[in-house]
Amino acid sequence: MKNIHSSELDEFKKNYQQRIENLAKSKTEWIKDFVESQKPKKPVKTVGEMYNEIKK
Repeated sequence: MKNIHSSELDEFKKNYQQRIENLAKSKTEWIKDFVESQKPKKPVKTVGEMYNEIKK
């Protein structure tokens, strides 16, 4: 009886560990994206400006 309980517990621990790792990974990705979004961006060129560069 104890052996069955032990394997269920191990399975639970493994699944729980996996969920925590996945959550940590997704949080890390979210933080990276957030930090990236806070950086100053290069000014976006208008279509007219791009056209003028191509014409040169």
